[in-house]
Amino acid sequence: MRKKSKELLDNLNKITQKPNRFEQTRTIPDTNRMWKSVIDTYNFPASYKTAKWNKVTEHDGEVDYWIPYDRVYGGLSGLRLVLKDGSEYTGKLHNKRRLVKGSNDTSFYSKCIMTADGKWFDNCGMPIEAPTKVEDVEEKQTAGFVHSEPTDDELEEQAKYKAEQEQKMLKNLK
Repeated sequence: MRKKSKELLDNLNKITQKPNRFEQTRTIPDTNRMWKSVIDTYNFPASYKTAKWNKVTEHDGEVDYWIPYDRVYGGLSGLRLVLKDGSEYTGKLHNKRRLVKGSNDTSFYSKCIMTADGKWFDNCGMPIEAPTKVEDVEEKQTAGFVHSEPTDDELEEQAKYKAEQEQKMLKNLK
């Protein structure tokens, strides 16, 4: 079979194939874009600064550049990491805390997150360089109800209620 005929047949096969309607296209969220005009205001890791910049021209002719980066998001369902290509990280995220020096020479602990492959994120979910002084954070228990022991009065009341219920049940049996 000639090359051109094979190409035509392959293209015909593509026409009859149905697209997967459940497949989602990956998009990079706007919150995962670092703009060149504001990168100086944030201490961004050096590995991101060497990435390829994407050019954007506004309606008024103003030009700016952006690069995608990984970012951690949190909520009621837990933490999730959106990678710079728009996909979601499937590995485990570890909660840590790091010692940070404040502006008035006081030190305090700040939450940070580490991935299994060695990426670090601050308490805003932004990427940071690996900190030096780090401690593990104990896993918090989930919210629930506190059950206290019943008082003597409550125990007596429960016993009376049970006795009355038994009396009613026996009365119905006769």
